[in-house]
Amino acid sequence: MAKNKLTIIVPVYGDWPSLKECIESLQQTTNADTHNVILANDCGPEADKIEANILKLIKGQSNFRYVRNEQNLGFVGNCNNAVMNLDSTKNDIVLLNSDTKVTPGAFEEMAAVLASDERIATVSPRSNNATICTFPLSAIHDHGIEASRSFRLFERQKQKLPRYSIAPTGHGFCLMIRRSVIKKYGLFDTAFGKGYGEEVDFCRRVQKHGWKSVIAHHAYVFHLEARSFSLETKAELIMNSRKIIEARYPEYKSEVTQYIQEALTLESRLFGSKSHRLKQAVRVRAKRLLRRP
Repeated sequence: MAKNKLTIIVPVYGDWPSLKECIESLQQTTNADTHNVILANDCGPEADKIEANILKLIKGQSNFRYVRNEQNLGFVGNCNNAVMNLDSTKNDIVLLNSDTKVTPGAFEEMAAVLASDERIATVSPRSNNATICTFPLSAIHDHGIEASRSFRLFERQKQKLPRYSIAPTGHGFCLMIRRSVIKKYGLFDTAFGKGYGEEVDFCRRVQKHGWKSVIAHHAYVFHLEARSFSLETKAELIMNSRKIIEARYPEYKSEVTQYIQEALTLESRLFGSKSHRLKQAVRVRAKRLLRRP
C-alpha cells in the first residue's frame, strides 16, 4: 500500500524556546514533496511575540504555513479547526505537540506502519517521556528518562522489538491519524476543552468500529514537557478528563495495565530489565492513566 502525504499540525500557545526547537527539528526532517506543516497559533499570552518569531524562522519555506486564530479556541478546538478547516488536502494527519523534537526518519517510519495495515487508525512513536510510548518502558515509574540516554538506548535496542504493537490508545504528543478515519468519525470531542484525554477518547471511539491504535517501535520523537498550564490547572484538567474516560470506557484502565505488563515482560526478556522495577512501573502507571506529560 502506498504511503500518503502528511500534514503536520503543531498547535501553538506559548513557550517559544521549546516551540523553536520543534520547528527547527521539522525543518530538518520534512520536505516540501511529502510534508505540509501548519503552525496554528491559539492566541496565548505572548501571541504577538511568538508570531513574529515564527514568521522569521519559517520565512521562505514553502511547506510551512502559519495561521493565527481570531480568538483562543482551546487545545481541542485548535486541533479540530486546523484539521477540518485549515487543511484542505486529503493528507493523513500528524498532530504534534510544540514541546517535541522529531528525529530523522520518524515520520517516514510511522507512515510506513500506517500504510502496512488498512485497519490502523493511529500511530504514535517511542519517546523519552510519553507514558506507554516511553523508551525504555520500565522508566515510566520515574516519569520518563533523561532524553539523550533514552535515545541512545532506543538506537541500540530498537531492532530487537517488533515494528509495532497494538495499544489501548495512541499518545497525543505525536499522533498520526489516517485521514479517512477523521472523515468518517470526526476528530476530538470538545468536552476535553483545553486538552488531556482527548486522544484517548478518539482512539477508543474508533476502536469500537474495528480500528487499531499502534505504537511504532522503530520511530522516535523527543517530548520535552513544556508547561502551557500551571501544575494546579494541569491537575484539574487531568482529573476532569479521567472522569470522562472512566465513565465512557470502564475497561480502559485494565487494558492499559495489561498492555504495560505484557510490554514490560517483553522488554525485560530483550533488554534484561529487573523484575521488581517492572512490577513497580505497572502499579504506578495504573494510577496515572491520563497523566499525559
